[in-house]
Amino acid sequence: MSSCQDPGSPPVPGAVTETTTAPPAASASPSGSSSPSSGNPGVYKPADSKGKAENVPVPVMPELAKENSKEGLEAFIRYWYATYSYALETGDMGAWSACTDMTTPAARAHKESVAQNYIENRWIVGGRLTTPTVEIAWDADGLQPQSAKVQVIQEAIQYFDADGAKGQEDSPSTNTADAVFSRFEDDAWRVTDYGALVG
Repeated sequence: MSSCQDPGSPPVPGAVTETTTAPPAASASPSGSSSPSSGNPGVYKPADSKGKAENVPVPVMPELAKENSKEGLEAFIRYWYATYSYALETGDMGAWSACTDMTTPAARAHKESVAQNYIENRWIVGGRLTTPTVEIAWDADGLQPQSAKVQVIQEAIQYFDADGAKGQEDSPSTNTADAVFSRFEDDAWRVTDYGALVG
């Protein structure tokens, strides 16, 4: 499996707490629009009922997130959620997939879900993620995957079809707790499994 690396090339998400973002490119927007409706090429414009997000800031992996330490893992997990938030806003799953074991059922389901939201020129409004709390249960031996409990807040989501008509029923905002399991291999962190905590 390829390890998660700081994506100088693959784009990444921009709404997770304490994640550095690169300045948006001044050329084409991630949505594929060649002439942003805002009239300001390079200026971030969130999605709305009239069209997709434009020039979404690309999350940049912090240097700390490359360390095999409790602090490094926390920084990595925040970055990992940022990449998923970016995917929700743009439909681009490249950076998130690079940091995730895509053989797990959860990862395959999330990738398919995002793809469905952008197939045939569809798009979504909202859905951005923040991670106010990340609690690491650090195993000094590192024999098992490291685990974390993460508070994940997600904005409400509206779904739109290519013609601008409302798609499926809106999804409400959520405030949930996830369990995230990660390994440090080949000098990089990788999420090996994750899921919502119940109860």
